[in-house]
Amino acid sequence: MRAELFTPGGTSVPDGWDSFVRGLRACVLWEAELLEAAAWGSLRPLFAGLVREAGEPVAAFCGRLGIRPVAQRFRPPGHAAVPGWFQVHLPNSFSAGRLYAPALDTAGRRAATRAFERAVRRRLGPRCLGVVHLDAETSELPHLEGPLRLRRATAPNAVLHNRWPSMDAYFAELPRGRRRRLSALHARVGADPELVVESAVASIDPVHASRLDQLTRMKHTGRPGGVVPLLPAYFDRLNRSPGASYFAHREKSSGRPVSFDLVLDAPDGWLTTVTGSDGGRDLYLDLYLREIDRLIATGVPAVQLGPGMWELKESFGATAVPRHAVAVPF
Repeated sequence: MRAELFTPGGTSVPDGWDSFVRGLRACVLWEAELLEAAAWGSLRPLFAGLVREAGEPVAAFCGRLGIRPVAQRFRPPGHAAVPGWFQVHLPNSFSAGRLYAPALDTAGRRAATRAFERAVRRRLGPRCLGVVHLDAETSELPHLEGPLRLRRATAPNAVLHNRWPSMDAYFAELPRGRRRRLSALHARVGADPELVVESAVASIDPVHASRLDQLTRMKHTGRPGGVVPLLPAYFDRLNRSPGASYFAHREKSSGRPVSFDLVLDAPDGWLTTVTGSDGGRDLYLDLYLREIDRLIATGVPAVQLGPGMWELKESFGATAVPRHAVAVPF
């Protein structure tokens, strides 16, 4: 097997990239134009690689070089100012940066992974200290682990499985105090005359979405001045991409979004990814309820809510799926 690396937005995309990821029904963030838009606004160099066997694509990978972003943002694509580890991860998501053809067995997946790692080492040289495979579920460990590879548990993924016939049945399953608070919130936000509630809409104002994303991430970091927003061009491309939708609240008077959550189609349900809000906690919680309502109405089997804030997500009915990071020193 041999891997062909490229820098989205910097070098040409390998033939067959989009057809391969679409054939696997991977979320739209894997497509070349979304990776390119992610690279435009990234502090760290973004790379992706397509692995072929006998000329046919069998695996795809993506990730970024460097654990900590450097201050110099504007550098040529594919160049880093300081050495770092290559993190295998799908940008702007809670998803793994690895895709494999269904026909690959454990040995085949191990071989494809090693081919990508060798390509990263050749391409990046001494600037790359090694590869860290993030977001690895237990089923992936047999083809990621090996001699001199280090594994540690990371924050679990919160997954909410659709098991209710109606929203009333969902509320009825919650503990009494939680049921009263959430059902009252759901009704109050839905009846607010100043707000428009949107569920699974295809587009959002790109400029306002970029700002809401930045404001939200600034709240959850110790270095708010270093938060670079997702570019409006990123949301503009998402707005034109099937498989991406938004749950949002807009001011009725101005039409301006005040909160949103990006939801992506995936083979086993939905993925939640980028979120943003300049409102209070109530709107953030209501977004979860709108997603659960739509989940039930459309019969989607599950929604992945991502790692972090586990107690909150558990209170909505999510279960924990263990995840790991596997480090491969060079």
